[in-house]
Parts: sequence; C-alpha cells; structure tokens
Amino acid sequence: MRRAVDSVFKGIFLILLGIVFFANMYGFLPWNFWSNVLDLWPLLLIFAGLALFFNKRIPFSAVLVAFLIGLVGYSVILGSPAPDKWLPGAHGSGQTMELAAPLDPQVEKVRLTLNLGGVDMSVRGIDGRSEPSQLAKGTYEWNGRTNYGPPEFNYRTDGDTTKLQFNSEKRPRSGDHKLLLNLSDQVYYTKVELNAGAVQGAMDFSRLQIEDLDISTGASDIELRFGDTGGRTKLDLSTGATKLNLVVPESVGLKITMSGIASETNFAGDGLILSSQDWVSPNYEAARTKIDMDISMAAGRINLERIPAPIQSDGNPQSL
Repeated sequence: MRRAVDSVFKGIFLILLGIVFFANMYGFLPWNFWSNVLDLWPLLLIFAGLALFFNKRIPFSAVLVAFLIGLVGYSVILGSPAPDKWLPGAHGSGQTMELAAPLDPQVEKVRLTLNLGGVDMSVRGIDGRSEPSQLAKGTYEWNGRTNYGPPEFNYRTDGDTTKLQFNSEKRPRSGDHKLLLNLSDQVYYTKVELNAGAVQGAMDFSRLQIEDLDISTGASDIELRFGDTGGRTKLDLSTGATKLNLVVPESVGLKITMSGIASETNFAGDGLILSSQDWVSPNYEAARTKIDMDISMAAGRINLERIPAPIQSDGNPQSL
C-alpha cells in the first residue's frame, strides 16, 4: 500500500515539475522563481520531520510535492520580485553607493570583476569620448542591513592595465539590490567576470571589445548584447534555470556550444547550422568579429536575435 502511495506522489511531483517548467518557458513564472528554493529550503526539513513523526507513513515524494506547491505559492503571492525600471541616483528607502574610476592616459587594457548576490542590473559600454578621463561610472543601491559588510568598489592601475573590482554582499534573490554601471569603450577589456546569484537585467557590450567574458549566475532573466567591434570574444556562461536573450549583429561570426538538461533554443530558426556539437553561423570563418560561446545551463530558454549592423550615413555598416 505504501509503495503504491509513493508511486502516485512521484507521478504527481513529476507532473507539477513539468507544469512549473512550462510556466517558466512561457512567462507565467519568472525564471528567478527557482532562487526562492534558497529562501524556503528549511521547509524541506520541516516536512521531512513530519514524515518521520508519522512513522514514515508519509513518503518522501509527498514531501517534495508539498515543498513544490509551497514554493509556487510563495513565489506567486510574495516571492516574485516585481520588475521595475531603475533610474540612477538615490531613491527609495535603501542606501546608494556611487561607483567611479578614472581612466589614466597610459591605460589601454582593463580587467573587470563583479562579485554580486541577487541583483537587478544594467551594465553597458558607452562612448567614452564624451568623458575621456572616466573609465567607469555608476551606482549601486541596496535595501536593509548588510550581512557580509558594505559593498566595496576598488581599482588599481599597473602600467597599461587597470583592474576594477566590485564586491557586494551575497544574497540569493534579486529585487533588493540594483546595479547600474557604465563602462568606457576607449579601452580593451582583456577579462570581464561576473559571479552572481539570481540576476535580472541586461549587459550591453555592443560598444566594447572583450577578449574573455566569464559569467556565472543562479536562476536569472538576462539579456546579453554584442556588437561588431572586431577581434574574437570567448564567452563562458554557466547558469541555473534561466531565460537568456542573446542579441548579436548578423555580420558577427557565431559559434555556440551548449550543455544542459532541458534548454530550449531558436538557433536553427535564426540561421545557425549544427556542426558536430556546435551551432555555427555560415559567415563564421569570414567574419571580422567572432564570438565563441560555451553555455552551460541547468534548464531554461535561449532566444537568439540577429540584428542588422548599424548603417552609417555613407550607407556602409558601422564599425564601432
């Protein structure tokens, strides 16, 4: 009898899990819903304890079903951060930190490291000619007390290279912390590294030349935008359950290697060809700009958008 009940609850759990993934993929539940697991994991211990209290007459599969239902209820009613549009400057009840780093005349290369918790973010490259002495500028806003100390932003220049690093406290969810960071396009970025929890937002690198881009996040909803800036960029992306939007000009040669459990993509519909284990654009070898992406995703959806290169007044595609 107990085995039959266990089998029924296993089936219910798989059905509910499938419904949750379906709701993620079609936007009924945000992908950062999975970050709430970190908030509610003690419920697993409570439910498991109740199962033992009743002399194991409640199978563990029923515990998982109860936990999943509790997780969905928490996310729908309380736990899903409402997306908002963030404007720079102090606002709200939290604290704001100004981020600024100068660009010394001899600096040609930059290494950027962002160690964040859950965060709403906007990182983008801007035309640095308007402020030639400014390398980076932005704000970081957070609410409530800091459990791991205040955020730290520091930079150090050694010869022709500046190293930028920003560390904020570790929090599992986004919505409370917000980062806006503008980066000058007048330098070459040898390394850009993001280590974060749940991320919601965009990273617009369409003006930046980046050699090595390393992104590691939890459950996220994020857009990555690239430009036809010349050279080769290597992207290593490791993430949890995520909705990812990739925006890449048609003129850029693209090679994507995928790994994951349940990831949905539109690569074939956007002109990429599956060669061995890589998705490759037909213009990859001839393109002056090449991006090699190695994407490891636990589950989620990737949308690739190939956009025309900006057109200059003389009618030629614009090179940034």
